[in-house]
Formats: sequence, structure tokens, C-alpha cells
Amino acid sequence: MVLGYTVEEGGRLDDFIDANNSRRVLAPLIERGLSKADCLAIVERAGIELPLMYRLGYGNANCIGCCKGGEGYWNKIRVDFPPSFEAVAQIQDALGPGSYFFRDRATGERISLRALDPEAGRHDAAAPECSFFCELAEKEFA
Repeated sequence: MVLGYTVEEGGRLDDFIDANNSRRVLAPLIERGLSKADCLAIVERAGIELPLMYRLGYGNANCIGCCKGGEGYWNKIRVDFPPSFEAVAQIQDALGPGSYFFRDRATGERISLRALDPEAGRHDAAAPECSFFCELAEKEFA
């Protein structure tokens, strides 16, 4: 299996290998020391337009309204795509606490999107930046 984990995801790779130790696994981005910012820079420098979500400042190219998004992601969706935020909030309203994505850190109680603190979560997205390893990889494959 070839996995696209970047150097920041070494722990994720280790977990995958531990859970799938009978599989042969390659992680070429980690092997080359490439970060997410490096990969985004390589794509841009190749003349390929980044996916919309990256261009809008999101840290991943998830679908709009992805249930796996974190608090910062959902707060950005609340601002950038209010109808999508509202549609998911309405589903949560109808289904109740079992459908809530987050927990209050103080109480452990599940909270709905509507109750999510607008300042909560990370709002830092990887900006394309070609490091030394990025330049090496580009030369290797040019």
C-alpha cells in the first residue's frame, strides 16, 4: 500500500502499520521529508490549481460540511458557507445529542454546532511553501 501521509503524520503512519502489520506499506512523502506545505507548493509550481477548499484557507480539501471537520473547520464553514452549516445544524436539531460532533471540554457534554463557540478550534491552514526537501523532490521527478 502506498500512503500519502506527510512528514507531520509520522505517528499516523506508525498507527497504521501497527494495525496492519501484515501489509507492505510505503510512505514516499515521509521518506522524502515532505510536509503538507511542500506538497501544496509542488502542486502549485506544477501549474495545477489547488482544490477550492485550500484556496479558501481550509487545512484540508474536505467536502463542504464534512462531519470529520474540527471546531475551527466548522466555524469557518459557518462564515463561508452558512447554508451548509445551517443544513447540518438542522439535522443535528432533528437527531439530537447523539449526532453532535463535539464535546464541551469542561463538562464532557456533547454540544451542537449551534452551541459551538465561534472562537473555538484551530484556524491555521498550511500555506504552500517549498522547503529544501520540496526542491529535492522536484528535481528527482523533473
